[in-house]
Amino acid sequence: MKLILEKINTIPRNLMRDCGYVEIKNPHKDDEISYVRSFDSGRFYPRFHIYLNLLSADRLEVNIHLDMKKPSYEGSSAHSGEYEGELVENESLRIKNIAKNFVSNQPINQKLGYAKEKSFWQKIFGK
Repeated sequence: MKLILEKINTIPRNLMRDCGYVEIKNPHKDDEISYVRSFDSGRFYPRFHIYLNLLSADRLEVNIHLDMKKPSYEGSSAHSGEYEGELVENESLRIKNIAKNFVSNQPINQKLGYAKEKSFWQKIFGK
């Protein structure tokens, strides 16, 4: 299932982290980055698996599916994935709701870092 998120004012990695996903790299596909969220923290499968595609500066395509088990044999990408259904739809809705916290019509104007601390004399005389 694919969904489009618009006007997101954070990097995709932060959005995925807030949604409870972990970044993984696939060494078999030139370290392609994707994100997973397992149903059970002690097990790797079943899990939601997401691939992201940045369409523009403020549009993000989220391609989500459910991996029921690991690939059946070495070198195979077949994994009993579900791309539709109630679980995938509910997870997509959950991601959309979390993404609403990152929607903005205004660019981020927040300065990063700390303000220089005033000296003792500047504190006393207010300069």
